[in-house]
Amino acid sequence: MKLGKLSVREQVVEAMNRVYRNALTTTSGGNLSAMDENGHIFITPSGIDKGRLSPEDIAEVLPDGIVIGKYAPSMELPFHSAIYAKCPDVKAVVHAHSPAVVAYACMRSAPDPRVADVFYDELGDIISSEYALPGSRELGNIIVGRFEDGYRTVMMDNHGATVGAADMAGALSKFETLDCLCKVLLNAPALGGTVQSVSAPKAQRPAYPVSRQDVADEKNAEEAAYFMHRAYRGGLAYGRTGTLAVRDGAGFIFNCAADRADEICPEDMVRFQNGFVSRMNECTHIALLAELFKKPYVNAVFIAAPAAITAFSASHAPFDAKLIPESYIMLRDVVRLSHESSYDPRAVAAALTKETPVAVIDNGFALTIGKNATKAFDRMEVLDYSARSVIMAKAVREITPISAAEADVINKTFSGW
Repeated sequence: MKLGKLSVREQVVEAMNRVYRNALTTTSGGNLSAMDENGHIFITPSGIDKGRLSPEDIAEVLPDGIVIGKYAPSMELPFHSAIYAKCPDVKAVVHAHSPAVVAYACMRSAPDPRVADVFYDELGDIISSEYALPGSRELGNIIVGRFEDGYRTVMMDNHGATVGAADMAGALSKFETLDCLCKVLLNAPALGGTVQSVSAPKAQRPAYPVSRQDVADEKNAEEAAYFMHRAYRGGLAYGRTGTLAVRDGAGFIFNCAADRADEICPEDMVRFQNGFVSRMNECTHIALLAELFKKPYVNAVFIAAPAAITAFSASHAPFDAKLIPESYIMLRDVVRLSHESSYDPRAVAAALTKETPVAVIDNGFALTIGKNATKAFDRMEVLDYSARSVIMAKAVREITPISAAEADVINKTFSGW
């Protein structure tokens, strides 16, 4: 169920369910809230199991401060209320304690989102804060002050982080993106450290004209939505990150950038054909997808930025797939491209072939192609799993890939495509 189709009270419950299921907080930790059009704040209760909340458990706080509900609101209500009062653009707040985010909070450092477009575009600049007692007025004043300064992603020293957005779907996407950013930065030292090269949020690409088009093939749309849900559950996609495109007749379909990965439905798919899209969307990869689908053997494309392979992207470290035969069969020699190439769809498309079906773009994203959606998805999954293996191994000693001669035998034995 999409968050936007639920009541504000139900949105808070569903969002907290997702936060807990994704291990972004603990049974007793974290708090979420959202404000409706009447100025009523719906906030998670204090001291109640976050893993099994119901709508009746959510506290409702009226504009005059009166609380309605069977449980007391979170002890952090003061800073939630103050954010809404001081920042009219914020209608939802997520405060949680995922391990990666807490690691940065314990370092009293703000993670730098300039390591990849996907992070800076979603989070903007991130600021650290100062330690203060949880639930205290002092802590509330610190957090609200950062929000008043224009930040919407605020780290809390020795605590966690708080993000705000125009709606609950947006706030949840921000926190998930922040969590992935912290994981990337924690993975990067094993690869030599990050290289910050993203200087500003990516400019909007030219909008494609909208034209009434035939409905996409139902089977293709269902398959694309299915794999995006799997990508979310497996950590390959998060928030609004991740684009899966599938050839559909004379054109192709892909998920709209405005939709969360876990909420995508078949009817949400955008169709592209003859330079026109079937609905307005903010996807920045349409030109690249169009170039890739000019290749007759490409029937699916997956663009994503999961934490492990994005650590390679952020570190400008080449990824060698010659770990185990299964990885190399699926990935072959992974192409590394510069950040500047992400602005040149033809250059990126030219690098992707049956023999080189995977690319990693510096400070950008990973890209896989396939003869169908299953293959493109599988390649991304194998890519990130293999990247995890490398990072874990490097914590102990350098890995030993299979030799070029052994890889050549694999090339001659398996097509991989």
